[in-house]
Amino acid sequence: MPAAVSIKEESIATLVDRFYAKVRADALLGPVFNGVIGDHWPEHLATLTNFWTSVLLASGRYKGNPMMAHLPIPQMDQEHFGRWIELWRETTAEIFGTEISQALVAKASTMGERLVEVSTRVREAQAAQ
Repeated sequence: MPAAVSIKEESIATLVDRFYAKVRADALLGPVFNGVIGDHWPEHLATLTNFWTSVLLASGRYKGNPMMAHLPIPQMDQEHFGRWIELWRETTAEIFGTEISQALVAKASTMGERLVEVSTRVREAQAAQ
């Protein structure tokens, strides 16, 4: 078990880099993320770091709308989110230890489930038209 690391900007940047390296290499998630992000990974990692520092430290650096950013992605479904949260759980535990990891997983699960729920409703409404 790793020594407990506190949530700071540096540890969030480490988390984002390590986590998305796993996502990019993952058989299920890699093709989706690499297809959407393409050659813009450095910029996207910076945006993700800003997002997570805003969520976890109230830095206020993220100014986007994650819901709108994810709605056009057809793979925003339970299968893909399940794999995403599995990698998130693994990576947060490696960096922060059990207690902080559980809190980060709970936070990401709440947000992710909402993204999946709304994305699914939008796709269903579009299909019904």
